Amino acid sequence: MTLNRLDKDIFSTLSDLDGIVGLYFEDLNSGKKITINADLEFSAASTIKIPLVTLLFKKAQKGEINLNEKVIIDESNRVGGSGIIKELDSDYTPTIIDLAKLAIVLSDNVATNQLIDIVGGADEVTNFCNDMNLKSTRLQRKMMDFESLKAGKDNYTTPSDMGYLLKLLANDEFKSEDVSKGVINIMKRQQLNQKLPYLIPALEPDDPNIDSNTIDQGTVVVAHKTGELDRVQHDVGVFLLPNGHKYILAIYTKNLSTDSEGIKAIANLSKVVYDCMVETVNGLN
Repeated sequence: MTLNRLDKDIFSTLSDLDGIVGLYFEDLNSGKKITINADLEFSAASTIKIPLVTLLFKKAQKGEINLNEKVIIDESNRVGGSGIIKELDSDYTPTIIDLAKLAIVLSDNVATNQLIDIVGGADEVTNFCNDMNLKSTRLQRKMMDFESLKAGKDNYTTPSDMGYLLKLLANDEFKSEDVSKGVINIMKRQQLNQKLPYLIPALEPDDPNIDSNTIDQGTVVVAHKTGELDRVQHDVGVFLLPNGHKYILAIYTKNLSTDSEGIKAIANLSKVVYDCMVETVNGLN
């Protein structure tokens, strides 16, 4: 399979899925792109945590935030849903960098809500997204804030917005390793791995080679972030192949018949793209 045939294989993989899909793929070496409903807005779910943590690192790089500062969790931020802080003693005082890791690696909602306060609130995140030309990405409520959701306030993004942000991070276009590598290195440690990495030979998040500059043949490092709501399944990531080859894949879904079908479709799509990229890269070497 070549990149010229990838479009057909993607559509074939999606043919039996009952739901709406948005997709953004880009080979960062060749510039080849494939998009499906890339500018369609989706509820961002937990993928909104990527721009949040990116903003956090930018503020830290400017000296506005000390990532090693310990934080007392505000009681208003202690919510349910995904994460581990809700299960810990209320005296637990993580550092800000710990909160960032928890928000991405375990999709911790308490950590995320506290980080929203630390960076200056939801509007600050939305303004950052606008400044980064992510025009359809906005944070309007904290995690598990169902009252705001009932009032019509949700968090939104598009596959193209998130793909563009991932491209900026992957190509170090923030001009600061503290930002780009800081966010990517946390995303490499994602522990919710039943979607993008599931059917491909991705290194496990605790593999000692995950931060190596050299990636072994036959393996791939996936720096990614999932998102899920009822009948909504997302996963977006940067894929690092041997010999410096990289690609972006952002998949969003909604109106699914079942969540399990969405999860399976994302995993299958990821495998189709990975197999094509490996074949293409091997043909170049």
